[in-house]
Amino acid sequence: MDIDSKRIIGTGDLLMVFWRSLLIQASWSYDGMQSLGFSYALLPVLKKLYPDRAEFESRVRLHMEYFNTQPYLAAFILGGVVRLEEERAAGRASEAIDAAGLKAALMAPLGALGDSFFWGALKPLAAVIAVALVLAGIWWAPVLFLVLYNFWHVGLRVSVLFRGYHSRGDAMELMERYRFTRMARLFKAISLAVLGGILATISGWRPEFGTSLPLPGPVVAVAALISTLVLVSVLRRVGSPIKLMLGLALLCLALAYAGVI
Repeated sequence: MDIDSKRIIGTGDLLMVFWRSLLIQASWSYDGMQSLGFSYALLPVLKKLYPDRAEFESRVRLHMEYFNTQPYLAAFILGGVVRLEEERAAGRASEAIDAAGLKAALMAPLGALGDSFFWGALKPLAAVIAVALVLAGIWWAPVLFLVLYNFWHVGLRVSVLFRGYHSRGDAMELMERYRFTRMARLFKAISLAVLGGILATISGWRPEFGTSLPLPGPVVAVAALISTLVLVSVLRRVGSPIKLMLGLALLCLALAYAGVI
């Protein structure tokens, strides 16, 4: 649907919403979760749309109700809500869906989608690339990690905010345009390929990245493979990555104290 020529909300207003959306997790509550941050992001728009104090407060209270989703894709919902609030204020609101209904319909599926893409694919990809460069002796690898990750997630947050506004929160248009699931599979495949390359060069690591025991390269490589399989098996049994990481930290401390690493 084309945007009505009588637009009240401009690009500057949407950019203000985006800027404030970066703080969506700055304050949480047990009852509303991210609702306070969501309302904070909408405040400039609501003030512009509803000059009447009573109506403005009514809309703010509406958006203070429970809200919780992946913080980056929350921008898409914000864009859709801004569009629906604009149409409501101008008397063009559709009875088929309102702002509260849009939030309730999208926050759970976008939460799962965003977690899978950003936490499960994009961040690991940026991390393994940085690790590979660190092992190659490139000192600015951590900077590259920040650049790669923030370029993607900040760019997508801006883009999906405007897409949410133009599409009135149409999730199907979001999926067709961005193909997060396909990109997640691609990023995971690249991450595994880079990780395989890292393991293939394990015998050539510098002393600070390897064992102090005089072991042949093939022995170290086989040991790394066995260790990986053991960790996968333990993770399946324990079911908690946090417990596994804490256990590995304790093991590394013990081996370092014993002079093995």
